[in-house]
Amino acid sequence: MKIWICVPVFNRVSFTIKFLESLRLQTNQNFNIVICDHGSSDGTSDLIRTDYPEVHLISADSSLWWTGAINRCVDYALEHAAPDDYLLTLNNDTELPPDYLAEFAKLIIKYPHSVLTSVPHDIKNGKPLSFGFRQSWLIAKSIPVSFEKDHLPGDVDVVSVTHASGRGTLFPIGVFKELGLYDEIHLPHYGADYDFSHRARRGGYRILSCRNCKVYSYVEVTGMAALRSQLSAKHMFDYFTSIRSPANIKVRWWFGWNNCPRILFPIYIMVDLARVISGYFIHLLLAKN
Repeated sequence: MKIWICVPVFNRVSFTIKFLESLRLQTNQNFNIVICDHGSSDGTSDLIRTDYPEVHLISADSSLWWTGAINRCVDYALEHAAPDDYLLTLNNDTELPPDYLAEFAKLIIKYPHSVLTSVPHDIKNGKPLSFGFRQSWLIAKSIPVSFEKDHLPGDVDVVSVTHASGRGTLFPIGVFKELGLYDEIHLPHYGADYDFSHRARRGGYRILSCRNCKVYSYVEVTGMAALRSQLSAKHMFDYFTSIRSPANIKVRWWFGWNNCPRILFPIYIMVDLARVISGYFIHLLLAKN
C-alpha cells in the first residue's frame, strides 16, 4: 500500500519548498508526490525539476484553478496506483510533522473503507483551527464537532464528520474509481473538496477527522477579504461572483444543489445566501467603525 500525495500549486514557491522539505522528513517514506503547477510564474516548476526530482510534475495553465489542477493529479495517480493504494490531497501552504504519514498508516489499518482527514493547525501558534464539522442543511450551517464530546466509541482521537477539506484528506484510491473526479465544471476553485467528500459519504465511506494527523497551515487572507471592507458596486460584484471568492453565489448554489436533500434545498439556499449577503454588509459596517 502506497500513498499518492496530490498537490496543486500556483506560485508561492517559498511555501512549496517548505512543504516538500517536510515530506522529506517523514518517518514513513512509502509515498509518491504528484504536483500540478497550473501556471506559476515564479520558477516553481524549474525548482521542482532541479531540487526535487522525486516529484511527478504536471505542467498546466492557470485556467484550471484548484479543482482542475487537483483532478490532473488524481488522473495521474489513478493511472499508476495499485488497487489498495491511497490518495492524499494537500495544499502547498502547509507543513507536516515527521510522523504525519505514519499516523495515517496506523489509521488505514484500523479504519478501512474510510476517508480520513487531518486537523489543521495555525503554524504561527500551533493551535488547532477546527476539529471538523457536521453539515446541517436545514439551517445551512456546518456545526463544529469536538473530540471530547463527539468521538467514536472506544477512540477519543477520532470523530465522525460529514465533509472534509482538501487540506490533508486521505482517500482509498477506489473512491475515485467509483465516483469519478472533483466537479471542476460547477466548482472550479472553492467548494469542490467539500462537495467530493459529501459524495464519498453518500457512496458509503465514513468521513473521519483524526486528532493525531496534524497539518500546519499558513492562515492567510484569500485575497478577497479586503473587498468586504470596500464599498463600491464593483467590489461587491467581485465578492459575490469571483472564482476566487468563497462567497461566490453560483458556487454556493451548485454546492447545495449537488449535496442538499432536494426537499430541503429551497430552505437551504435561501438561508445560506441570506447569511452570506447580510454578513458582507455587517462586516462592512463594522470595518467602517
